[in-house]
Amino acid sequence: MIALLVLATALGAFLGTFIHSRRVTEASVIHAAATSLVYGLVEQIKGLDYNTLLPSSATDPDAPVGKTPPYVRLRVNQDLSVWLMAVYTAAPGTPAAPTTTPAATATAASLSAIDNVIGPLPLSTATGSRSQQLSVNIWLWIDEIPSTSTDVEEVKKITIVYTTTFNDGLRVRSIRDREVVIRSRYDQ
Repeated sequence: MIALLVLATALGAFLGTFIHSRRVTEASVIHAAATSLVYGLVEQIKGLDYNTLLPSSATDPDAPVGKTPPYVRLRVNQDLSVWLMAVYTAAPGTPAAPTTTPAATATAASLSAIDNVIGPLPLSTATGSRSQQLSVNIWLWIDEIPSTSTDVEEVKKITIVYTTTFNDGLRVRSIRDREVVIRSRYDQ
């Protein structure tokens, strides 16, 4: 009886560790998928022509109804293009983007941002027996940050804050991160 009790305790601890490990792994996979999606968008933004990066006060004739400038049109995959609306700050204005990753309780409205939602996109989990849906909320700021004292006149700072929410058993968890890119003008 004592041996069975010791064995049951050890197996219970092992099972708890296994479940916790799986939860951590699944969260890592979802975060990696969201980060990969955002890096793909960042690479496209870096490749845009500096003059047309923003602001675009002209309406894109291909833009869906309800999307108003400023925005950046990007491709998520072969079948999906998105228009990310952005907060744009022209020089010499104070950059509007946050300088750190916002708290989990922050909302787009509290940061004067525009909430862009990409998804849901199917995401296979590690088990393959079911599928999570990947939805990513993206807040985009493009700030002009020239420095005439150092002869740097045409520089834009692009800040992307992204949040993904997923099911973790009976709980809903969120992961938030931030990416910053400096884009300067260069002649090709």
